[in-house]
Amino acid sequence: MSATPATAVTLPPLQLVDQAGQPVSDVVARVEQSQTSAAQEGPDVAVMDQVDLSFSPKVIAISTGTRVQFPNSDETRHHVYSFSPAKTFELQLFRGNEAPPVEFDQSGLVVIGCNIHDAMLGYIYVTDGQVYGVTDADGGLTLPTFTAPESAELVLWHPDLEETLALPIAGLDNQGDLLRIELPMTQRQAEPEPAAGSLRNRLQQYKTNDD
Repeated sequence: MSATPATAVTLPPLQLVDQAGQPVSDVVARVEQSQTSAAQEGPDVAVMDQVDLSFSPKVIAISTGTRVQFPNSDETRHHVYSFSPAKTFELQLFRGNEAPPVEFDQSGLVVIGCNIHDAMLGYIYVTDGQVYGVTDADGGLTLPTFTAPESAELVLWHPDLEETLALPIAGLDNQGDLLRIELPMTQRQAEPEPAAGSLRNRLQQYKTNDD
């Protein structure tokens, strides 16, 4: 049997939204069975910083073999680790740029945590493919032109999706100025942190009540 011939595909800019129509950032999009005229060039060393007790960015996508630096921009020390099958490692208590970069030499999803601050979670999506990216704060992403067989799929992953989505490239509308894709999820609304003044007033009230 002969292989399905590959054809050139140019998708319009993507916009990923949830079921409420709100843009979804940190969505990893990749095209399986695809190639570009030149392999997608990523940084020799990608960066996942630690700012305000959070990983920043929360999600990065990299090519297999890329090294990742984990600078600590917080005043407190962090202890970065992962037990994921695609990469197990540990960077013990450190500040600033004390920790060496880590090479991610196997494709797969790597969940990153901090052994000191349990609420800290980051995600590194390692792929063997050439066509991929992560949506920005507006849910937007532009993928490069690629060649792929008719059976190729656009694969979408996000931490809050119950399962990875795979959409046939042949079924996507690539004729418009924007390709809007609704994900089967509704984003959790983060509760706003109390303002410093409000917190001081509440503490003062508690103090007064105790007097």
